[in-house]
Amino acid sequence: MKKILFKSGSTMLGGLEKVQVEYINYLVENGYNLKIVIENDNGPENVLEKDLKGSVTYLKDYNYIKKMKKFRENRKKNLLSKIRYSLELVKEKLYSEKIFLKIYKEFLPDIVIDFDSSLTRTVKKLKTSKNILWIHSSVEHWKKKKSKIQKYVKKIESYDKIICICKEMMQDLIILNKKLEEKVDYIYNPVNENRIKELSKIELKEDEKSLAEKKYLLMVSRLDIVPKDFETLIKAFDLAKEKDYDGELYLIGDGPDKNKVEEMILKSKFSNNIRLLGAKSNPYNWMVKADKLILSSKYEGFGIVILEGLILEKTFISSNCKTGPKEILTNERGYLFKVGDFNSLSTLILNAKDKKITSENLKEFLREEIFNKFQSILKE
Repeated sequence: MKKILFKSGSTMLGGLEKVQVEYINYLVENGYNLKIVIENDNGPENVLEKDLKGSVTYLKDYNYIKKMKKFRENRKKNLLSKIRYSLELVKEKLYSEKIFLKIYKEFLPDIVIDFDSSLTRTVKKLKTSKNILWIHSSVEHWKKKKSKIQKYVKKIESYDKIICICKEMMQDLIILNKKLEEKVDYIYNPVNENRIKELSKIELKEDEKSLAEKKYLLMVSRLDIVPKDFETLIKAFDLAKEKDYDGELYLIGDGPDKNKVEEMILKSKFSNNIRLLGAKSNPYNWMVKADKLILSSKYEGFGIVILEGLILEKTFISSNCKTGPKEILTNERGYLFKVGDFNSLSTLILNAKDKKITSENLKEFLREEIFNKFQSILKE
């Protein structure tokens, strides 16, 4: 069986990290000789490590991560601190690459899976393996500046295979660099349907039950105001409340802009009806009880929470952003509104009807279909 070196960034709670659990466990269960290499050991925040069926090798230990965090926090104190932080960043990249290459030479993999696009500087040195890159978001939104976009799409020519997580992302990448056309393919993110359904049945804690008894809209998302567009969500909720929507708005998630989201909520006319529930390793027992699920993003990678909601047979409303939502919600699976259009979103909050969602209707997104394609790529 082929030897596979799987490289990613963390085992913290996140969309990419949840997907990597599915791929890693599939490879272990199917007998591959797998080496799991993760960039950062985040100590107590490694919440998804326990879900992995293989042992993890971290490139940077917890003490190193804490040291770099201090440099980052102190960088604004003075010019010297800023220079020192910049130098430490350069050293950090060299340090990680040195350890990774040592692992590579000792393990001698047949295949390297760069699951978080962190080996673009190193890939040319991986000369004895087939090297596969996963791209999880629109390159144009991710890199933003034209010069950075061009540099990135040129650099990834060195990979043997490039996997995007939806068709639209793949098509956009080919437009950016025609040379990638023969190398690029797409595989939708796999989700564990049975596990999601089982987790949705778990009882909420006693202090949560009274909240869940109310009628509520729910958005499960990282608290990052630029991509996730909480402003549009809150404006739409306010408008729907003014038109007599009789429910609450709950947000599950955490992130760098928690304080800014709290400020937005305080400015809402209906702030008493909006609640931050924090990050939850199991959001599904909240999702299954929601009136409607919403994603208000300006851009996405895939929007896996949409698929999770459909598996729970919930009514889902999403912005028609790049990339992912329209592919998942096509064929009458859910509702789309124009990015930033809070008027349309408020109308859907009030009027969207339940859709009949079946496994057959979601066939192209189910595990068997996805892993069959993954297996074919590994055998190429």
